[in-house]
Amino acid sequence: ITLADQQADPTSPLYSVKSFDDLGLTPELAKGVRAMGFVRPSKIQERALPLMLMDPPTNMIAQSQAGTGKTAAFTLAMLSRIDVSKNETQAICLAPTRELARQIMSVVVEMGKFTTVTTGYAIKETPPSPNAHIVIGTAGTLLDQLSKGVIDPRKLKVFVLDEADNMLEKGTLGDQTLRVKNRVPKTVQTLLFSATFPSHVRTFATKFAPRAN
Repeated sequence: ITLADQQADPTSPLYSVKSFDDLGLTPELAKGVRAMGFVRPSKIQERALPLMLMDPPTNMIAQSQAGTGKTAAFTLAMLSRIDVSKNETQAICLAPTRELARQIMSVVVEMGKFTTVTTGYAIKETPPSPNAHIVIGTAGTLLDQLSKGVIDPRKLKVFVLDEADNMLEKGTLGDQTLRVKNRVPKTVQTLLFSATFPSHVRTFATKFAPRAN
Protein backbone atom coordinates (compact mmCIF):
# COMPACT_ATOMS: atom_id res chain seq x y z
CA ILE A 1 0.00 0.00 0.00
CA THR A 2 1.49 3.32 -1.04
CA LEU A 3 1.25 6.65 0.75
CA ALA A 4 -0.98 7.85 -2.09
CA ASP A 5 -3.34 4.90 -1.47
CA GLN A 6 -3.57 5.75 2.21
CA GLN A 7 -4.14 9.43 1.51
CA ALA A 8 -7.06 8.48 -0.75
CA ASP A 9 -8.65 6.21 1.87
CA PRO A 10 -11.15 8.15 4.06
CA THR A 11 -10.65 5.68 6.93
CA SER A 12 -6.87 6.29 7.06
CA PRO A 13 -5.28 8.88 9.41
CA LEU A 14 -3.24 9.95 6.37
CA TYR A 15 -6.39 10.69 4.32
CA SER A 16 -6.25 14.07 2.60
CA VAL A 17 -8.34 15.96 0.11
CA LYS A 18 -6.01 18.94 -0.24
CA SER A 19 -2.55 19.75 -1.49
CA PHE A 20 -0.03 21.77 0.52
CA ASP A 21 -0.63 24.60 -1.96
CA ASP A 22 -4.11 25.01 -0.46
CA LEU A 23 -2.76 25.74 3.03
CA GLY A 24 -1.47 29.24 2.35
CA LEU A 25 2.22 28.63 3.11
CA THR A 26 4.86 31.17 2.06
CA PRO A 27 6.61 30.37 -1.24
CA GLU A 28 9.83 29.54 0.65
CA LEU A 29 8.08 27.07 2.97
CA ALA A 30 6.07 25.55 0.12
CA LYS A 31 9.36 24.98 -1.72
CA GLY A 32 10.84 23.32 1.38
CA VAL A 33 7.81 21.04 1.70
CA ARG A 34 8.03 20.03 -1.96
CA ALA A 35 11.78 19.39 -1.64
CA MET A 36 10.99 16.88 1.13
CA GLY A 37 8.67 15.04 -1.26
CA PHE A 38 5.40 16.08 0.42
CA VAL A 39 2.54 16.75 -1.98
CA ARG A 40 -0.61 16.23 0.05
CA PRO A 41 -0.94 16.93 3.77
CA SER A 42 -1.94 14.14 6.15
CA LYS A 43 -5.24 14.41 8.03
CA ILE A 44 -3.63 16.01 11.11
CA GLN A 45 -1.74 18.48 8.90
CA GLU A 46 -4.81 19.34 6.83
CA ARG A 47 -6.94 19.94 9.91
CA ALA A 48 -4.37 21.47 12.24
CA LEU A 49 -2.39 23.81 10.00
CA PRO A 50 -5.20 26.20 9.00
CA LEU A 51 -6.21 26.46 12.68
CA MET A 52 -2.62 27.02 13.85
CA LEU A 53 -1.98 29.67 11.20
CA MET A 54 -5.11 31.70 11.94
CA ASP A 55 -4.85 35.30 13.10
CA PRO A 56 -5.17 36.10 15.89
CA PRO A 57 -3.24 32.96 16.90
CA THR A 58 -5.13 30.38 18.96
CA ASN A 59 -3.91 27.53 21.16
CA MET A 60 -4.22 23.92 20.02
CA ILE A 61 -4.29 20.45 21.56
CA ALA A 62 -3.71 17.87 18.82
CA GLN A 63 -3.77 14.09 19.03
CA SER A 64 -2.70 11.80 16.21
CA GLN A 65 -0.95 8.45 16.15
CA ALA A 66 2.79 8.07 15.48
CA GLY A 67 3.87 8.46 11.88
CA THR A 68 1.02 10.72 10.78
CA GLY A 69 3.02 13.92 10.34
CA LYS A 70 2.62 15.77 13.65
CA THR A 71 6.22 17.05 13.59
CA ALA A 72 5.83 18.53 10.12
CA ALA A 73 2.57 20.17 11.19
CA PHE A 74 3.93 22.07 14.18
CA THR A 75 7.24 22.74 12.36
CA LEU A 76 5.36 24.55 9.59
CA ALA A 77 3.37 26.46 12.19
CA MET A 78 6.57 27.64 13.93
CA LEU A 79 8.32 28.54 10.68
CA SER A 80 5.25 30.44 9.45
CA ARG A 81 5.18 32.65 12.56
CA ILE A 82 8.82 33.78 12.38
CA ASP A 83 9.59 37.37 11.40
CA VAL A 84 13.10 36.94 9.97
CA SER A 85 13.71 40.70 10.05
CA LYS A 86 13.92 40.48 13.85
CA ASN A 87 16.97 38.92 15.49
CA GLU A 88 15.15 37.39 18.47
CA THR A 89 13.80 34.05 19.68
CA GLN A 90 10.18 33.75 18.54
CA ALA A 91 9.40 30.02 18.91
CA ILE A 92 10.43 27.28 21.32
CA CYS A 93 9.70 23.57 21.10
CA LEU A 94 10.21 21.19 24.01
CA ALA A 95 10.59 17.43 23.78
CA PRO A 96 11.07 14.84 26.56
CA THR A 97 14.47 13.65 25.25
CA ARG A 98 17.54 15.05 23.50
CA GLU A 99 17.15 12.45 20.76
CA LEU A 100 13.63 13.63 19.93
CA ALA A 101 14.77 17.27 20.04
CA ARG A 102 17.42 16.43 17.43
CA GLN A 103 14.86 14.64 15.25
CA ILE A 104 12.56 17.68 15.39
CA MET A 105 15.49 19.97 14.54
CA SER A 106 16.29 17.92 11.43
CA VAL A 107 12.72 18.51 10.17
CA VAL A 108 12.84 22.24 11.01
CA VAL A 109 16.18 22.68 9.20
CA GLU A 110 15.04 20.71 6.16
CA MET A 111 11.64 22.42 5.85
CA GLY A 112 13.11 25.85 6.47
CA LYS A 113 16.15 25.51 4.22
CA PHE A 114 14.84 28.03 1.68
CA THR A 115 14.17 30.60 4.43
CA THR A 116 16.60 32.64 6.54
CA VAL A 117 15.16 31.32 9.82
CA THR A 118 17.89 30.58 12.40
CA THR A 119 17.76 27.68 14.86
CA GLY A 120 19.39 26.73 18.14
CA TYR A 121 19.39 23.92 20.69
CA ALA A 122 18.59 23.91 24.39
CA ILE A 123 20.06 20.52 25.17
CA LYS A 124 22.95 19.48 27.42
CA GLU A 125 26.49 19.56 26.03
CA THR A 126 25.42 21.72 23.07
CA PRO A 127 26.33 25.42 23.00
CA PRO A 128 23.28 27.72 23.14
CA SER A 129 22.40 30.04 20.26
CA PRO A 130 21.25 33.37 21.71
CA ASN A 131 18.61 35.09 19.54
CA ALA A 132 18.02 32.03 17.32
CA HIS A 133 14.53 32.40 15.85
CA ILE A 134 13.54 28.83 16.84
CA VAL A 135 14.97 27.00 19.86
CA ILE A 136 14.38 23.27 20.32
CA GLY A 137 15.34 21.37 23.42
CA THR A 138 14.47 19.78 26.73
CA ALA A 139 12.68 21.50 29.60
CA GLY A 140 15.52 21.44 32.15
CA THR A 141 18.14 22.91 29.82
CA LEU A 142 15.75 25.51 28.41
CA LEU A 143 14.81 26.54 31.94
CA ASP A 144 18.52 26.93 32.70
CA GLN A 145 19.01 29.12 29.60
CA LEU A 146 16.02 31.26 30.55
CA SER A 147 17.33 31.65 34.11
CA LYS A 148 20.77 32.73 32.86
CA GLY A 149 19.30 35.18 30.37
CA VAL A 150 20.70 33.27 27.37
CA ILE A 151 17.19 33.22 25.88
CA ASP A 152 14.97 36.27 26.14
CA PRO A 153 11.37 34.99 26.24
CA ARG A 154 9.70 38.37 25.82
CA LYS A 155 9.27 38.17 22.04
CA LEU A 156 8.09 34.57 21.93
CA LYS A 157 5.11 33.90 19.70
CA VAL A 158 4.87 30.09 19.72
CA PHE A 159 5.42 27.48 22.45
CA VAL A 160 5.22 23.82 21.32
CA LEU A 161 5.23 20.63 23.38
CA ASP A 162 5.90 17.42 21.49
CA GLU A 163 4.89 14.18 23.23
CA ALA A 164 2.84 16.45 25.46
CA ASP A 165 1.52 13.47 27.43
CA ASN A 166 5.05 12.96 28.80
CA MET A 167 5.83 16.66 29.10
CA LEU A 168 2.78 17.32 31.27
CA GLU A 169 2.96 14.21 33.44
CA LYS A 170 3.34 14.84 37.17
CA GLY A 171 6.95 14.77 38.36
CA THR A 172 10.20 16.52 37.50
CA LEU A 173 9.52 16.88 33.77
CA GLY A 174 6.01 18.23 34.28
CA ASP A 175 7.28 20.65 36.92
CA GLN A 176 10.04 21.94 34.64
CA THR A 177 7.61 22.32 31.73
CA LEU A 178 5.23 24.32 33.90
CA ARG A 179 8.09 26.56 35.08
CA VAL A 180 9.04 27.25 31.45
CA LYS A 181 5.41 28.08 30.68
CA ASN A 182 5.37 30.55 33.56
CA ARG A 183 8.36 32.35 32.04
CA VAL A 184 6.85 32.91 28.59
CA PRO A 185 4.41 35.70 27.68
CA LYS A 186 0.73 35.08 28.38
CA THR A 187 0.07 35.96 24.72
CA VAL A 188 2.15 33.05 23.38
CA GLN A 189 0.41 30.53 21.10
CA THR A 190 0.61 27.16 22.89
CA LEU A 191 0.54 24.01 20.73
CA LEU A 192 0.38 20.58 22.36
CA PHE A 193 0.95 17.49 20.20
CA SER A 194 0.79 13.87 21.30
CA ALA A 195 -0.20 10.39 20.19
CA THR A 196 -2.03 9.86 23.49
CA PHE A 197 -3.69 12.05 26.11
CA PRO A 198 -4.62 10.10 29.25
CA SER A 199 -7.63 11.71 30.94
CA HIS A 200 -5.66 13.26 33.82
CA VAL A 201 -3.13 14.75 31.39
CA ARG A 202 -5.90 16.01 29.14
CA THR A 203 -7.48 17.87 32.06
CA PHE A 204 -4.16 19.57 32.79
CA ALA A 205 -3.58 20.23 29.08
CA THR A 206 -6.78 22.27 28.85
CA LYS A 207 -5.48 24.49 31.66
CA PHE A 208 -1.97 24.65 30.16
CA ALA A 209 -3.38 25.69 26.76
CA PRO A 210 -6.61 27.53 27.60
CA ARG A 211 -9.35 28.05 25.00
CA ALA A 212 -7.54 25.65 22.65
CA ASN A 213 -8.85 24.19 19.43
